[in-house]
Amino acid sequence: MRVTVTTLSGLSTTPELLENTGGLADNRHFTSESSIIQSVKLVAESIARHIYSQEKKSISIFADDSSLAVNPSYIRSWLDLLSKTPRVSPFLSKNDPLVKALEKKLADHAAEVNVQHEILDGIFTFYDSTSGKLHIYQVASVIFNLLLLLVL
Repeated sequence: MRVTVTTLSGLSTTPELLENTGGLADNRHFTSESSIIQSVKLVAESIARHIYSQEKKSISIFADDSSLAVNPSYIRSWLDLLSKTPRVSPFLSKNDPLVKALEKKLADHAAEVNVQHEILDGIFTFYDSTSGKLHIYQVASVIFNLLLLLVL
């Protein structure tokens, strides 16, 4: 899956706090909904101001009391879904429910949506099973085998 990304920020440098956050071990309990809502609002405001050439004006397109305000329950539902779904690209197929949900939401607001599945070739091996079964058996120790070898 190829995703084009960009970073929008009012800061000139990255805060040290953000350098070690996120990743495979992220957890829903450590996520601040208010900071996610604020980030969504920042991105939406930045894109809207760029599209409508209003970068220099101090207007709030997505004000909290307007009809275009960010919906906290909508953000919360996406956070719940994302926290329960493995998001590593090799684990996601084209027919994965998360990919289908994102594709549907993008198709609601864009004229054309294409999903591409990329195979990662490299030094890492990714396995597609996110759950498994472990069987453990108690066997004789190495010392028992050595003693048996000496006796025979």
